[in-house]
Amino acid sequence: MGKYILVPVDFSPSSINAMEHAVLYANAIECDIRMIHVKRRNADYDPAINFNDYDEVLKSSVINNFKRIIAHFKSKMKGRIDYCVRDGRVFTEVCNQAKYGDALMIISGTNGVSGFKERWEGSNAFRIVSHATCPVITIKYNFVPQSPRRIVVPIDNTARTRLKIPIVAKIAKCFDAEMMLIDIRNDNKLSTQKKMEDAMKAVTVYLDRHNVRYCKDNLRVKKKKTATAVIDYALENDADLIAATSERLDNNWQLFSVSNPQKLVNHSPIPVITIKVA
Repeated sequence: MGKYILVPVDFSPSSINAMEHAVLYANAIECDIRMIHVKRRNADYDPAINFNDYDEVLKSSVINNFKRIIAHFKSKMKGRIDYCVRDGRVFTEVCNQAKYGDALMIISGTNGVSGFKERWEGSNAFRIVSHATCPVITIKYNFVPQSPRRIVVPIDNTARTRLKIPIVAKIAKCFDAEMMLIDIRNDNKLSTQKKMEDAMKAVTVYLDRHNVRYCKDNLRVKKKKTATAVIDYALENDADLIAATSERLDNNWQLFSVSNPQKLVNHSPIPVITIKVA
């Protein structure tokens, strides 16, 4: 199999909806799709299955479900669809498959989490976002599949925020979408203004060179309210995708603080593409 989009599938409505979106992206990017199912010890499999024997798993209802999904989507796909089954922690197995299988991106369904669960353990979707080495698109279970027409791209005064531009620009070109560049500032200092002007200029020069459509706007928000402001802006402007950057969670202490990317993944009703930066 060549380049592909990896889709975690647990056969829930959320993961099937993610597959619908994956077909749109795969056709536009001209790549294949690989589904991955991670076995859980308490899952409702055929009781005759021996979980220690991979060959027995291939005989389970999981495989039949995969075959039904492939039959449903095959006529809609330009490329191919296949699947794999793994055993372990969901986010670990998904990220390992993406990394060592050379996936272009991961498209994952999410129901989001809130409260203590968000602050302590997060969601499987955000754990995938945090550990994956490739871009990850997270999609709420009820977001209707559609090609992105407007992509909200927050830009702040840090160098890392611009690292997502080449990847988002490629997606925008594939769908002939417009990138909505949002100047995000938490203060009105002259030094911040100068950094933002330089950052926005670098981004627009790149997009002009690659013939990508864009528009510019600005938001003045408190730092802790950035994610909420970006989501509200995307909703008000009928956007179909929000672009974010993320850093790997290196230790459990970082799980106590809910980052803006985590808030976007867990709370945005609009799909979010998160791109890993160093």
